[in-house]
Parts: sequence; structure tokens; C-alpha cells
Amino acid sequence: MEKEGYEAQIKALKEEIELLKKKQTYEIKRQKYGLNWIDVPEAFEKDSENKIPVLEEVKDKSIKNDDGKPTHILIEGDNYHALQCLNYTHKGKIDVIYIDPPYNTGSDGFSYKDARFLDKYPDGTSVPKDHPLRHSYWLSFMNKRLRLARKLLKPDGVIFISINEDELSQLKLLCDEIFLPENYISTFVIKVRHDDRILKGDKPIHETVEFLLMYQNSSSFQIQKRLKDNSSPEEYKYQIKELISNPEIIKMGEKNVQVFKPGDYEIITTSASFNNLKKINIRGSIKAGNSSGRFHMKYLENRKNDFEVLYKVPNMGDDGLGYRYFISRKNEKQLNGSYFQGAPIDRKDWTSIPYPNFFDFESIFNDVGQEGGVPFDGGKKPIEFIEKFIKIATAKENLVILDFFGGSGSTAHATLDMNSTANNQFIVVQIPEKTFEIKNNSKKALKGCENVFNAGFNNLIDVTYQRIKNVMQGYTNSKGEQIPGLGNSLKYYKTAFIGQNNCKNANDDDRTELAKKAGCLLSLGENTLDEICSTEYYQLFTGSK
Repeated sequence: MEKEGYEAQIKALKEEIELLKKKQTYEIKRQKYGLNWIDVPEAFEKDSENKIPVLEEVKDKSIKNDDGKPTHILIEGDNYHALQCLNYTHKGKIDVIYIDPPYNTGSDGFSYKDARFLDKYPDGTSVPKDHPLRHSYWLSFMNKRLRLARKLLKPDGVIFISINEDELSQLKLLCDEIFLPENYISTFVIKVRHDDRILKGDKPIHETVEFLLMYQNSSSFQIQKRLKDNSSPEEYKYQIKELISNPEIIKMGEKNVQVFKPGDYEIITTSASFNNLKKINIRGSIKAGNSSGRFHMKYLENRKNDFEVLYKVPNMGDDGLGYRYFISRKNEKQLNGSYFQGAPIDRKDWTSIPYPNFFDFESIFNDVGQEGGVPFDGGKKPIEFIEKFIKIATAKENLVILDFFGGSGSTAHATLDMNSTANNQFIVVQIPEKTFEIKNNSKKALKGCENVFNAGFNNLIDVTYQRIKNVMQGYTNSKGEQIPGLGNSLKYYKTAFIGQNNCKNANDDDRTELAKKAGCLLSLGENTLDEICSTEYYQLFTGSK
């Protein structure tokens, strides 16, 4: 009986292969040029075809801060299901998508839930480098999700995709098919490690770079101009109005610094113009990299608990103003102060120039380990890297930023960090992936999840959530330093299915159940996320920033 069952399975597979060959032959004849692969059915497809996807709120994981900042979205579940739901709530509403999908290296933990073998491999089959369907699995996986993702972008929206050389060429062809060749902008080369840092493996060529594909949704997108001083015209949007004529004067070195306390000045945000000022957060290399950063560290850093104090420092800067404004941090949650500078006095520096397609992020990639207060086993992206490309893409305010491969939560962290001077919202999706397996009646870390599991995380979504919570509420880093929280709020959702038919074939029972379960989807679509009343028959929500 066993032999007969085996032979029947082989026969069925051969018949399927022949059908796929005929399908591919037709596609090749029709298209002449393009990307062709065996489209392997994925486990979720049966549920997606026969049920209706919805979102359910996990209320005890909400984070609420009454600070006027946006409420962000974390979705636990398969990103295909989440993208289906977002196509109800956010179609045409997303400004920027950044994703860092599995690179399919053969050892990065990528697994595929092949619908044909789900009984034997309910958690999916691992995809080693020599697997005959390695690229087909990955392309089937990405194709379904990217097609849903494109529908979410605004006409002037943009998508960034991190990848390495294993799937770069396949991904480029796939994106040309989905987003169209005319919407391709660039493949950025990103230096991520030092030449002497040898990776495991026996490759004769050492990889020191990764890649970032950038596609616009349509010709409505306009990349930000880059000035010779690496700024953008849209950044010059601030004016400072002094409300008193006799401020206190403090000696700092050789400079007589005017001090304006809260209420003695007004900062006005207006339309971008080179007659205005731009605001620069004093952090990282800026602290020692220019005269303004060095002045702040020497004279103003020790006054950082004097919140929202404005300092007017004479004879500083090359913008021709004759002074520079510094402002201390807003509160304890904000880490750094800022300064305001005018546009370059040399008009030659106002000329916009192209961005390079190479960026050296080696130093920050090597220092990303404990960013956000959580461990992650490889692939963690620095927030400075993500912020850089969001700023290249757009200077618009109130952005909605989507990442449907949430991982360690870097995109969420970057959005929160940018919100010290912005009002953006993130939507992050992460599948609940286990970090362990059961062997000999005990838990053992899965390969590639050792650090996460040893830190007490049994599931990758727990890492994503913990990092967001850390960044919002504050945490102690690996050096024992207390990192203040950045505020903002969070709603946590899980994907679920209802009914016995999809939307197109829904019966009355399906519609009744959907009516009772659609509250979260409707509130997400309207961005009214705070539930104020719930019964068996209705839910009421109020607005949330």
C-alpha cells in the first residue's frame, strides 16, 4: 500500500510538471522576454480563496502616550493576509514602503509552506542552496506580496527593497514586471561591512556590499533635490521670531550668547524657501563634525535639562546671517538638541546635483547590534540607513510608511526617531515565527535565532513588539545607559479569517459575521483607532492622530 501511494504521488507530480511546462511554453511564446519560474502553491492560498481575512485588535498590547504624536500599527500574521486587509483599508494611501525580505542565501532561515506537502511540513520546508525549487519558491513568495503591495502606494509613492546578490537579478526582473521598467529608479550599492571582515563560507569573493532597489509607483513621484551641501530645498521651512528685545546674555568662550526662554520666541513653520532656516538634529557625527556641533557639545550639552531654551550665538556659520540659533531638547524623552542654519551664501551651492548610487554605511552597520535594546541574529538594519532613503524619497509631512517584513523593528524605530521633527505613521507587519524547536522534550534555538532565543524571545514578533515598546517608553541599553522614550502610541492587531467563502462568493452567514468583525478594518481605514464602545452589534471609534 505504501508503495502504491508513493507511485501515485510520483505520477501526480509528473503530471503537474508537464502542465507547468506547457504553461511556461505558452508564456515564453507570448512574452518572448521576461522572468519565468514554477509558481509553487503556498499553504495560505486555500484559506485566502475560501475565507475572508480580517484584523482583530490585541488590546492588552496597545501603548498609549498622550503626547499629540501619531498612533502606529503593528500587525501580527502572515504578511500576505495582512496585505489583503490593508488593501481594504489603505489602498492608494501609502507614501513609502521599505522591506528587507529573506535574501534566500540557503542559510538565512527562509522556508516555504508548500501547499502540496503541508501535512508533512506544517511549518514549511527549509530552502537550502541546492534545492531544485530554491528560486521558484522565493519568486512565488515575493510575487504574490509585491503585487498586493503596489496597490497600496499613492500615485507618487515609492518602494525600497533591500537584497543581496543571491536574488538581485531575479528581483530586478520581477519588479520590472510588477512596477514596470519605466518606474525603475536605481539599484543603490550599500557598503555594509569592512573589507577584512570575513563571512562564514568558502566563497572566493568576499561580499562587502548589499543592494537597495528603488521603484516609483508612477511618474507622479519626484525624487528630492540634492544640493551641493547635501541638503534639500524643502528643508528650509522654519522662521524664528524673537518676542523680546532684551534677552539675557551669557558668556560662552569668547561669544556673548543671547538666551531666549520659552515664551520669549516663536518658531514658525512655513512654505519652503531659501530665505528660511533648516533644522538640524545634533547627533552622531554632527556632534564633532562641524563647528556648530562642537560648540553645542562644549557649551550647551551640560544645559540640556533647560528644556526648549533658544540660544542665539553670534559670528557662527557660513550662511551670511552672522549668527546661529540653537535650541535645547523639548523634554527628557528627546535625546538631543538642534540648531537652525540658513541656506548657503554661495549660490553655486544651491545647484541641485544627482545622488550617487553608492553609499558607505559600513560603520553604522557594524554598530547596529543592540540598537533599540533588542538582539537580532543578522540582517538588522540601522535606523540611520532607513531614514536616509526616506528623506531622499520625500520631504512631505504626515507620511504613512509600510514595512511588511518587520523583523527587528528597524523601520518602526526609524519612523519614531524621525518624529522628533515630523508626524509620520508606520504600519509594520511581522509573522509569528518561532525561534526554537522541540528536541528531546526541551526547547532548542533554531539556526539563526540563537541570540534572540537566548535573550528570552520565543517568537520573532515578540522582538518587534519589544523594540517598539522600548523606543516609545525608554529602556536601558547594553552599556547600562538609560535611553529615554520617544513617545508616540501603538495599536496591535492579529490577522484572522471569518466565514466559509471569499468576499466574491460570500453568503448571508458570511456577511453577518463580517459585519460583526469589520470594526477594526473600518477604523483603520479612517484612522480612527480608539474604541470607545463595543457591543455584539456595533463598535464606536474616535479619531487618533
